[in-house]
Amino acid sequence: MTTGYLVNPDLTRRQIDFELEHAQQFLGGATEDRVAVAFQDDGSTYAALFNPNAKAEGAEPNPVASLARNAAATGNSAFLQDPIRAICGPVIFVDAEGQDEPIDVVIAAVENGVRAVKNYREDQPEEYQLWRAAVMNSDKQL
Repeated sequence: MTTGYLVNPDLTRRQIDFELEHAQQFLGGATEDRVAVAFQDDGSTYAALFNPNAKAEGAEPNPVASLARNAAATGNSAFLQDPIRAICGPVIFVDAEGQDEPIDVVIAAVENGVRAVKNYREDQPEEYQLWRAAVMNSDKQL
């Protein structure tokens, strides 16, 4: 049994216990993907489980997962830089493979990301809406 932290695009979240082979029941769809994410500049990484087809199925962007994916991939914690690589739909955050982080450490890191997203949306509502629109429209055919 794995313990994770499920975060939805609307920032509702909860701790869940699940079998890895059944993660898709929380993510919607039949497939799942995994990507490394980071929430702080201390080098700690975690894993985000998500449905790679969620965007094509019209799911809302997940700003917490997108922020963390960008931070892990580039080392740049600048907010929401790449709408093309945004993660959509619900995401389960777990400790990185091979690490044995207690779930409260994972949750604390994710909560830092949630706070960052809330502050960004409040301080930069226009920029946030532009990012969201870019994510939603990035798959549209012209």
